[in-house]
Amino acid sequence: MTVQLSTNETLSPERATEATIGVDLTLLGAVCSEAFASIGIDLPVEHASLSRIGSCIGAACNGGLDFIALSKDFQARSDRATCMDAARTVSRIMDIGAVGFSAGIPAESANVDEAVELLAAQKDGWGCIEIDIDDSADMEQLAANAAAAHESGVKVTARVECDRLTSLDIDELASWADMVRLLTDDPHEARGARFALRSAAHQQGRDLKVLVEIGIIISGNQQAANERAILIEAMNGHPVFEGKTSVVGTVYDVADLVESWIGLGAADGVVFLPASLPTDLASVIRGVLPLLRARSEG
Repeated sequence: MTVQLSTNETLSPERATEATIGVDLTLLGAVCSEAFASIGIDLPVEHASLSRIGSCIGAACNGGLDFIALSKDFQARSDRATCMDAARTVSRIMDIGAVGFSAGIPAESANVDEAVELLAAQKDGWGCIEIDIDDSADMEQLAANAAAAHESGVKVTARVECDRLTSLDIDELASWADMVRLLTDDPHEARGARFALRSAAHQQGRDLKVLVEIGIIISGNQQAANERAILIEAMNGHPVFEGKTSVVGTVYDVADLVESWIGLGAADGVVFLPASLPTDLASVIRGVLPLLRARSEG
């Protein structure tokens, strides 16, 4: 989507910025049975509902989101831990809409090969594999894997903590990644990382988008949002969005944060991480996106 934003990147007070906006639907997966084993609860096998996932994807497509993501933590069944369920599930549902579909996978070549074969079938939109990058990442092998993915028409996203970039070869990363998904809660840190990544890509004749993850808990007013956040954290047993930027508030608060990050030059877009589905997804589609469109036209 195109959003008219104030920015510090040019001398002009305003410019049109192509903001890429996606949503992570990993929460729609099955809950791992091991999470309950320690307290002696033996639950029946739970399966992720493809119809529910399909409904959310259909709403996201119709609502104007650019892509849908499932992380490598997504599980199709509660009794079977595998890191490939995201790619296998995406391959079954990506004909629902003409948007992007991103699946998180482990970095091993065999997993990349399987995921590329599955996602290359996307016709109307685009398929993307997403790989977590840390200090132990074999950048040379990842570059070879990315080249194979590109030959099949599949994009590659690198998901990385912002403070790890200093120990990575940014020129190498920028030579093969189509998008970088940053984990940070500091917009100024993200701005520096984005500038370095995009500059490295530009020198190689490539375009690289830098996205930031934004956790969201949305309600009609601040008090209700705070109460939801307390409840969700109590149910999870830990902070919901630790180490990531997040918004607990109204649709106006979310739109404000998106504008501020993109306007600062800290990101080319965002990936929303809903704390609950489909509640927060509905708020994005019915509230946040229309607000951003209205502001871009105003």
